[in-house]
Amino acid sequence: MKKILLSGYFGFDNSGDDAILKAMVEDFKKLNRDIEIRVLSKNPHKTQKTYEVLASDRFNFFNVLGEIKNTDLFISGGGSLLQDITSTRSLLYYLFLIFTAKFFGKKVYVYANGIGPIDRPFNRFLTKKALEGAGFITLRDQNSYNFVKKLGLKNKNIKVTADPVFTLESISEDETLKIFADEGIEINNKTIGICVREWKKAPDLKEKLARVCDTLVLMGYDVLLVPFHLPKDHIYSMDLINLCLNHDHIKMVTKTYSARQLMGIFKKLKLILAMRLHSIIYASVSNLPIVGLIYDPKVTAMIEQLEIKEYIDVENFKEEELLEKVKSALLNLGERKKELYKNTENIKEKSKENIEIAIKLLEK
Repeated sequence: MKKILLSGYFGFDNSGDDAILKAMVEDFKKLNRDIEIRVLSKNPHKTQKTYEVLASDRFNFFNVLGEIKNTDLFISGGGSLLQDITSTRSLLYYLFLIFTAKFFGKKVYVYANGIGPIDRPFNRFLTKKALEGAGFITLRDQNSYNFVKKLGLKNKNIKVTADPVFTLESISEDETLKIFADEGIEINNKTIGICVREWKKAPDLKEKLARVCDTLVLMGYDVLLVPFHLPKDHIYSMDLINLCLNHDHIKMVTKTYSARQLMGIFKKLKLILAMRLHSIIYASVSNLPIVGLIYDPKVTAMIEQLEIKEYIDVENFKEEELLEKVKSALLNLGERKKELYKNTENIKEKSKENIEIAIKLLEK
């Protein structure tokens, strides 16, 4: 039996990273091979129960060393693990795992990562050293590829693929309707979704979005806020709603849902204003037209990859500008869906390459 060890931002109840793990586990299980999957997680018990894999505490040093020593393939991915915008401590943690796997002579696969930005020179140096010895590196976007090339990486085993989440499928319509019933939310064909997060560089974002929501209601639309990372996004979205004038037509999803469930919810919407990266991915898989709210280079990269025409920078926009983008998308929904479907199908094919490369590494 071959053993693989998955490392990432797992067990933190973050929808995007949980979706990555779900997609990776499902892709490996679809192979129907004799493979033991282990995961380093903040919440090993929940991870084991949710994904039906083995899991260890990512913060237990001796457990982590033992797991790395006993694996055949160490996988670092996906998501934005290698960057120092969030913190240097997080970057050093993931680099430490890669260096440790290399020290024990294990095959290392950096799996569908979004790498960068890494601003500090020493952090860039360490990242280059860690990636140089990887068995293979797949990247989820061209920007990440450009970044690792700027590091001066000589590793030839680098390829742009796509986020693993593109291989997931939504729940059924009946399951989706049950979610809305349980939430007490009436959904209709004029409901616009919003997935937003706090961003300190845009301190007036929720005030602007509240005014946009009020205008959308006056235009005859309902608004549904869909928080991803609880409780932070939940609190921020509730604060946004409290700033709105017409609460009757502005609702919020209150519970935590899986990626597949969120895709089901997205399928019932007319349009979404999407800020979190994986809200854009879920929408594209659900063929839901998108207005992008850009706060990070990884969001810019996905907007470009999907060729989304309507988007704004959350740090520098006026609500009138955003409303014009929304109106443009609504006026061209059929065309936007057609473009989104074509681009998403192309990305799905690239996403499948991630697992194919993993099997080749296991068989070497």
